[in-house]
Amino acid sequence: MIDRLETSFRQIRQFSSDASHELRTPLTVMKGETELALRRPRETDDYKVVLESNLEEIDRMTRIVDELLFLSRADMGEVKMEHLPVPLDTLVEDLHRQASLLGQERDIQVVLRTTAPAVVLGDELRLRELFLNLLDNAVKYSHPGGTVDIALTIEQTHARVSVTDHGIGIAQEDQSRIFDRFYRTDDARAHTKKGTGLGLSICAWIVESHRGRIEVQSKVGEGSTFTVMLPLAPPHRLNNF
Repeated sequence: MIDRLETSFRQIRQFSSDASHELRTPLTVMKGETELALRRPRETDDYKVVLESNLEEIDRMTRIVDELLFLSRADMGEVKMEHLPVPLDTLVEDLHRQASLLGQERDIQVVLRTTAPAVVLGDELRLRELFLNLLDNAVKYSHPGGTVDIALTIEQTHARVSVTDHGIGIAQEDQSRIFDRFYRTDDARAHTKKGTGLGLSICAWIVESHRGRIEVQSKVGEGSTFTVMLPLAPPHRLNNF
């Protein structure tokens, strides 16, 4: 009992430290750029660059706070989840169309490799958030001109959805922590500063709330595959569907 309490306190301290660090970074950037801009009179375009950069950092802080609030409410059991039949194949096809638009911006082709009729019990909005987050990451960490693959298959009593990219990949030592809050690999930080380190934590929570599991397989320089397994809806829940 004492060991569990000590572990919980350590996790809280680490979480508070990580949250403070993640919020301090954009604040430091904003403060430094603003002070530099005010040291001497500048052209209008120079001020515009500073304001645009500050707006980007404000957006990042807003995402961090919003995601922190969501996870805090989830920890306290205050996030309401629906458990209704969701046609996963229809959802995946719709997300494929959305992700294709994201891919166009970076010359990345998003391909729906396989799909199969599948109905799960869950919250459609949360499931949409889950897979859109995975697809957004796949596009974000892919090389321009590459591809992102989506596949939906049935494995006995579960639906299996995989999202595969051929981008920077994740080192073996990072894979066990990739779903931890605020954890971002060095390669991910170097590749883009837009992430908050909370997206995959939210994905993991959504999957667990649907009694599923999420896994990652990856190799540095070759890409990553995130796989989500969700239990299929029992037949008696589909009578009126």
